[in-house]
Amino acid sequence: MTCEIAFLPVGNADCIVISDNSDSAVVVDIGKPRLLQQWLQNKNKKNIKRIYITHAHDDHLPPLVKLVEFLDIWLKQGEVETFCLPHSFYKISFEKLIAYRGTSPKYDRLELALNRLDDWDRLGRIRFIPASRDSNSYTQGNLEIHVLHPRQLFIEKHLANSHTKLNEISLVLRVIYGDFAAILLADIENVGLKECVDICKPDELTSNVVKIPHHGAYPKNGNDLKQLLETINAEIAVLSVGSTNIFGHVVPELFNLLITLQNDDSKQLKQFVCTEVTRTCVHSASDISNMKKSGLAKQQLCAGEITILAETSGNWVLRTQTNHKDVISTLPYPACQAAHFHFRG
Repeated sequence: MTCEIAFLPVGNADCIVISDNSDSAVVVDIGKPRLLQQWLQNKNKKNIKRIYITHAHDDHLPPLVKLVEFLDIWLKQGEVETFCLPHSFYKISFEKLIAYRGTSPKYDRLELALNRLDDWDRLGRIRFIPASRDSNSYTQGNLEIHVLHPRQLFIEKHLANSHTKLNEISLVLRVIYGDFAAILLADIENVGLKECVDICKPDELTSNVVKIPHHGAYPKNGNDLKQLLETINAEIAVLSVGSTNIFGHVVPELFNLLITLQNDDSKQLKQFVCTEVTRTCVHSASDISNMKKSGLAKQQLCAGEITILAETSGNWVLRTQTNHKDVISTLPYPACQAAHFHFRG
């Protein structure tokens, strides 16, 4: 028996599918609903056991009307048992509905979408639940998924101070399959990152695989990220990134950190891999200084879909959609080949 963790190539977004040899799966974020639907169909997955939405940004969760369209299509061919909606998402959607009042058809579409969610919940088609640290863990056979961050009180305090900085309360998940573990860091940054470092015990964090947060951004509190990655001490780091992103991702500081960890003999990190090629591996430091934050002109897969195949023994193998070595051989400054990467400040 194996556990498969697939990081889909959804650009500067997240969509992760966790599954075993059955017809069921767990989904973490829905960066591109159509790509996710196609993947599940191709893999003959009929039952989505749980959907975790780490936080309510569009690169992790489609707008409510689009989300309901995806769920409506899926429920005609399969099941969704449990859905962990992000914090305050339903409340914010109702506030939008009130703001749209009198502006049909926007109002009508949003009202219909909200009613659909309510109907599915009331009739038991989908169970909607919150997720926070130490609550609503998932267990199915050898597979366990636990929420490490955020605490419920941290969520409420944070939302009382700011309704816009949602990355800080994005879910940090730990996937366990026997002696194998993976940490999915969503977009955690700043005060949320520091909170995670402070409250999580080392034995909760240590993992074979880590999904790097925020698509290769580098937080203001970079030392906290460094401490977190050192504690996780993964063998491989995965980055879900977008070639055409307009945020300057992946930033050189993040790649520099990974290279430093890779070269530290006391650490396990042996490699890191990206779903798509980004400007940092294509352009020189001087070129990038004149590009502002613009990305490449078009999407280019690097590893493409990244799949970790794990065994309960803790052994795992990496499978990529592309011939990854061939792709990086064409890049002028591939960060994952540190000898060719221009260290940049």
